[in-house]
Parts: sequence; C-alpha cells; structure tokens
Amino acid sequence: MKKKILKYILVGILLFGTAIAIEFCCIYAAQGNNIWNYLKDFWEWYKTFY
Repeated sequence: MKKKILKYILVGILLFGTAIAIEFCCIYAAQGNNIWNYLKDFWEWYKTFY
C-alpha cells in the first residue's frame, strides 16, 4: 500500500516538473533571451493584481 502511494506521489512530482519545463520552453520560444525580464514583469503584475 505504501509503495503504491509513493509511486503516485513520484508520478505527480514528475508531471509537475514536466509541466514547468514545458512552460519555460514556451516562454523561451515566445520571448527569446528575454526570459528574465518577462518573469520580472509577470511577477510585478502578479503582485499588483494580488
């Protein structure tokens, strides 16, 4: 039972990591080498939105 739960947790972490990697690849494709400025602008927008 514990091995099954551990397996699901590891698969979930792997899927989350894959989703984050895909997002960064999409940002890089859209923004080029301007990723850091894009992330800073997004974070500023998020702080003002929240």
